Amino acid sequence: MKSHQAQYVPGLDLLRFFAACIVMVFHLTFWSWAFPAGQVALASQGVADFQDWDTFQDTFAPFGWAGVQIFFVISGFVIVVSAERSSAFRFFVSRFTRLAPAVWICATIALLAWLLVDAGMRPLSLLGMYLRSVTFFPTGAWIDSVYWTLGVEICFYALMFVLLLIDRQRWIKPLMCGIGLISTLFWIGYTLAAQDKNSALFELFSEVQWSRLSQLLLIQHGVFFAFGVVLWSHLLKQPARSHLAWLALFAVGGCLQIAGESLLKLEKTGMTFSPLTPCVIWLTAMLFFWIVVANNARVQQLPSWCLQLLRRLGLMTYPLYLLHSVTGGALLGALVEVGIPTELALASSVVFVMALSWWISKVPEPALQKATRALFEGVRARWQGAHSAAGARDTG
Repeated sequence: MKSHQAQYVPGLDLLRFFAACIVMVFHLTFWSWAFPAGQVALASQGVADFQDWDTFQDTFAPFGWAGVQIFFVISGFVIVVSAERSSAFRFFVSRFTRLAPAVWICATIALLAWLLVDAGMRPLSLLGMYLRSVTFFPTGAWIDSVYWTLGVEICFYALMFVLLLIDRQRWIKPLMCGIGLISTLFWIGYTLAAQDKNSALFELFSEVQWSRLSQLLLIQHGVFFAFGVVLWSHLLKQPARSHLAWLALFAVGGCLQIAGESLLKLEKTGMTFSPLTPCVIWLTAMLFFWIVVANNARVQQLPSWCLQLLRRLGLMTYPLYLLHSVTGGALLGALVEVGIPTELALASSVVFVMALSWWISKVPEPALQKATRALFEGVRARWQGAHSAAGARDTG
């Protein structure tokens, strides 16, 4: 695929939106009652119970968390495309303006949702969670538990930023293959150790699995970012058999991570989950990923209204991910409490959160992004002006 065609892949916006939707379904229809200590359960006050949706609960709802793994692969691909022809400064500004404004808006909305819900949380604690969220503090608690993924994403971005800073873009693929290999080996070790859950070895692996530091070091999820980077190298740069071998290895590592995540859900809920369904969801998403990137030129020929719709769905995905849990859960619980049937309350909450996400992506987020970008450009211009003036004085 030619590089100019690769700059924007509309099909990935659809995949990104799908990932956000299945995570939302997971939180609102399953996690809201299955894990009473979770923030979505606290925000909805535990009144939304979907246990009687037997078929839905058995086949899909408990597995929507696999959308996060899809997000990480998309990031691995898209961020490398963004970094490939960017300077360190431009990359930093683009990532900051992409992440921060939506967080500032959505965290504020989540704070208001908590204040309106009688969840027994002290205002001072909420303020601390809010500040941790808007400053991207790497450890929780955050205003919404879904913010845990932002620290992982930022660590990957930081790695790309350092490579740009030292002008070593050519190291991206080998470095990420190394990180993906370490992550895969960890999950192979975890899987083997899990054969005896009473062993000291499994206890050690479990401690790493629960560790925030291992998340930030990309030990847990590095395999997904690496998968996206190798896809970029194979589909957009130079196809090679070695890429297929790496992809096969990382597909195994990704499925093992998903199986390990299923055990984690067991520990939190006491319920047994087969890893087969989330693995199928993730692998099917990866197949779709390959198809839409490989056929991007054809997708780009879709009618303009269709491309615009896909782009809007992609842009509203980030606010949707940040809003759906606490804000959506709070609305869901409030509607059920006033006597609205559970199904209608769920549908209303989903529609509201989607509409709010669309509005944020359309109005306040672009405005904040523009202002933030202008601020960075202004600071850069002043710094360059001061540096030039100092150089002229030294020459004089």
